[in-house]
Amino acid sequence: MEFIIENARRSDLPEIREIYAQARAFMAENGNPGQWTGGYPTDEDILNDIELSQLYVARSSAGSRNIACVFVFFIGLDPSYFSIEDGAWLNDAEYGVIHRIATAKWAKGRGAAAFCINECFKYYGNIRIDTHNDNIPMQRLIEKCGFKRCGTVHMASDGTPRIAYQKSADLILASNSPRRRELMKKLGRPFFADPSKVEEKLPEGMDPSMAAEYLSSIKAQEVYDRYGDRELTVIGSDTVVLLDGRIFGKPRDEEDAKRMLRELSGRTHEVRTGVTIISKKGKQSFTSVTEVEFYPLSEKEIEDYAASGEPMDKAGAYGIQDQGALLVKEIRGDFFTVVGFPIAEVSRRL
Repeated sequence: MEFIIENARRSDLPEIREIYAQARAFMAENGNPGQWTGGYPTDEDILNDIELSQLYVARSSAGSRNIACVFVFFIGLDPSYFSIEDGAWLNDAEYGVIHRIATAKWAKGRGAAAFCINECFKYYGNIRIDTHNDNIPMQRLIEKCGFKRCGTVHMASDGTPRIAYQKSADLILASNSPRRRELMKKLGRPFFADPSKVEEKLPEGMDPSMAAEYLSSIKAQEVYDRYGDRELTVIGSDTVVLLDGRIFGKPRDEEDAKRMLRELSGRTHEVRTGVTIISKKGKQSFTSVTEVEFYPLSEKEIEDYAASGEPMDKAGAYGIQDQGALLVKEIRGDFFTVVGFPIAEVSRRL
């Protein structure tokens, strides 16, 4: 049975409250009376999760009023997971968290909870979850969904122990760039981001045209080496802007951004994005090149754009996917190379 996942709404509160009551009764009937005691999660807990946009419901179809499953999902740190005993997490990379998952009585046996867990993993391929030692049905479900038991954690709220699980994809993006992360989703494969810790320094005398590919290589290699002999694939990427054989990286400050924009004004430059893919099958690197021509820019345009803050984390001091598009007269080549990740070629090389 397929389901539709949506953000929970305040109007869903009565139905969600009933589903959690059903879940408490089910756990008590199946040898787990010690979890979710005292009416937990309370209405306040539920409404707070809704306000944070981290409570989701799975309905049997689009537009259906019947909720099959409810759960909390977010990407970020969970204080309960800061320390783990009798084991270790699979990695220390950014992770998603699933909490408070419960299935409506009418939907039992229809795969609603497994569907929700698997959809979370598709959205972000590094997930942590925990459950009570006596919650045997949930342990079976989590392990059936491919999670590995990692150890014991203690709830930040009351210190009670829980069995900790994690599941990680075999595809890693060695970057924290939000633009690259969004483009990676087009691959349709679970992945997670773990940025490289390597110093991004070019060897003396390196040809500027090879800079992006070299930096992508050392980033990918550092992350791949950090994970040891895991069966995984790591993708590293770096983007530089070249004008007259000079590299325009990320601006140091607003004045540096204005300097770059003045030099790019009315001229054509190259955007070079280097990509390196490493797995046990080997290592391949390539550079995708796109030419970008700027309109002649007035001083006011330059000052206003620099003051917006948008140029500060972008090579060449502009983002073509944002307001920087207003500066561009023409491009010759792959648009996504300018964004910072030539996703079509990455897909084919994978």
